[in-house]
Amino acid sequence: MQKIKVLEVNNIDLIGNRFNGYDMIEDLSDNKLQIKQVVIDKLSDNENVYRLITNNSLRECFNKFEGVEIEQSVKNIYSITSPNLMDLKAYKEADIIHFHMFHNTRLSLYSLKKISEEKKIILSLHDPWFITGRCIHFFECQKWRNGCKNCPKLNNLFYFSKDNCNDMWNLKKLIFENIDIDLVVATDWMKKLVKESPITKTQKNIHKIPLGIDCEKFLKVTKEDAKKRYKIKDEVVLFLRAQNEFKGTPYVLEALKMLETEKKITIITCDQKHLLDEVKDKYHIIDLGNIQDDEMIYAMNACDIFLMPSTGESFGMMAIEAMSCSKPVVVFDNSALPSVTKAPECGYLVKNKDSEDLMKAIKFLVENQKEREKRGILGRKIVEEEYSNEVYNNNLKRLYNKVYKRKIKDIKTNISQSDSYNIKQFKLYLNQITVRLFGTENEFGKSLMFEVKKARYKSRYKIKYADLELQEILHEYTTKLYEYLAKNDKAITNEKEIKIQKIKYLIINNPGFVIEKAKNRIITRLKNKIEKRDENV
Repeated sequence: MQKIKVLEVNNIDLIGNRFNGYDMIEDLSDNKLQIKQVVIDKLSDNENVYRLITNNSLRECFNKFEGVEIEQSVKNIYSITSPNLMDLKAYKEADIIHFHMFHNTRLSLYSLKKISEEKKIILSLHDPWFITGRCIHFFECQKWRNGCKNCPKLNNLFYFSKDNCNDMWNLKKLIFENIDIDLVVATDWMKKLVKESPITKTQKNIHKIPLGIDCEKFLKVTKEDAKKRYKIKDEVVLFLRAQNEFKGTPYVLEALKMLETEKKITIITCDQKHLLDEVKDKYHIIDLGNIQDDEMIYAMNACDIFLMPSTGESFGMMAIEAMSCSKPVVVFDNSALPSVTKAPECGYLVKNKDSEDLMKAIKFLVENQKEREKRGILGRKIVEEEYSNEVYNNNLKRLYNKVYKRKIKDIKTNISQSDSYNIKQFKLYLNQITVRLFGTENEFGKSLMFEVKKARYKSRYKIKYADLELQEILHEYTTKLYEYLAKNDKAITNEKEIKIQKIKYLIINNPGFVIEKAKNRIITRLKNKIEKRDENV
């Protein structure tokens, strides 16, 4: 049998490597499967990982298109990575293209349609972005059900300066009506959303594949050793990821203010520091800040209760990690967490955004060791049966075989009558972009300019992007642009690029380490100066 060739597409390789395609290169590749990955920012030296942005001109265009999208209040429309991807040898050889974190790749939404005409597509939905006009967590808002009109909050992740959410929603709907692809979700909650969404309801091939973890990794540290590390003795230990947005930390703070118990309590936090300073006189608080896996394992094993009252969550990896360490997990009655933690039997369910109910849950678990142990044992059993790496990898292998054999429907696109004025305004706007990229003297830039008679671009005009003719014009424009930029600049020096990316990786994943290294360098320089001064004296 010929090997099935799968190309995993993501924005980065090492960060989030377990689920962005990188680990699949080693875990899934065998005599039946060949896995490769393509990313924008390559941190590894793996020869099976390819870069999308290969020269400085492409990188500059990539950055300028980001500015264009901010200006227009759109996302994943203006893309130099889409024609770049479709030109790669690894893409041309692949049978299946598997997209992860699509909104971070800066690929165009329209390229989903173009690629689906050439390849079989798997799209992993790690959050609800594809079913909304703009946001990745809609919280209590239900506007995603009928068009995302009049967005009530434009200033969270993927900020828009003007409300263009309805047009983005309509474009996504238009794209999904004209493709036949396979969607992957990690939870029943996400699967339900995809089936109910007017955007994705046309897609019938939806696969639930829960994410997996190394179940044994979290058993390498004993509870006694973990508590000893943090100098904890008889206290009951709470652990949480402290973050004002999404993770529910303000509700934890209010619950801790109300909590009254005779038990001594220590609270360990990771991520942001000082968010619980208001109760530091009441509890022993250990702020770890940004931590890596090794420290996470110690913190998880040191705790007795893991608090995860997130206000937006499409899976919840830390909940699974806590369950792997046999810890009870407290969650709000929202998002995917109740189904992931099998609440209320295993996960402890709390009314959504109810600090008083959260306080009661914490108090009950703090004062009932047997209840903590019972839920912890059940959590470990669930992780071994449903969330192990082995289960995850086997599910993916079955999916790739199924998609490879599946016959894709031939969808005849019905392009409705386009608004001629909107197309004119769009072409004039592309002319402005061309001038920004090349000035007025570049011959290639002149060849990109559109001739539009009797029209003037109006900066206040809001271009309507939910139009297949407009998207095709943009695809042709970016393809020509890519072909020119790809061959008219020197490749980024590998050594320099890898060094830059690795520094970025260190800063993102271990800022404390980077600061310590910088501090040590400064101290060394000062010592050298002092020694030289003493010698001169």
